[in-house]
Amino acid sequence: MEYTDMNGCRCKLSFEPDAFEMESRHVLVISRWQGRWLLTDDKKRGLEFPGGKAEEGESLTEAAVREVYEETGAVIDELEWFAEYFVDGSPPFCKTVFLAKVSAIEKIELMETNGPILEEELALDDSYSFLMKDEGMKSLLKQVKANGKWKD
Repeated sequence: MEYTDMNGCRCKLSFEPDAFEMESRHVLVISRWQGRWLLTDDKKRGLEFPGGKAEEGESLTEAAVREVYEETGAVIDELEWFAEYFVDGSPPFCKTVFLAKVSAIEKIELMETNGPILEEELALDDSYSFLMKDEGMKSLLKQVKANGKWKD
């Protein structure tokens, strides 16, 4: 699937591993906990799924677990590769999307975000990050709901 994100960058989304020539070094983690979507409240962008960049020497799965914990306090119990997308930005990058099962949310001191937000439905109003509103995210969420594995 090809689309243009809200920054005007050309993007490609794939549900097949290794679909792009560029190595992924970014992660996005979609999960639900106790029947609600787990989001983080980014201080600049608003509500979005947790994620970020892998650090030097860190695997993508390690980055996903770390980013979710740092941004929400959530402890990941299971993690599954789900998709990846390429953004032809400046600079271009590739992001891997994981589905996660959360076992707990711990109260921790957060620096990058205002903490975890649990939503029954994703309203995608003005409180949400622009990252949650493009065609790629709509396609990801449609596939997550169709997958049915990670309902809680």
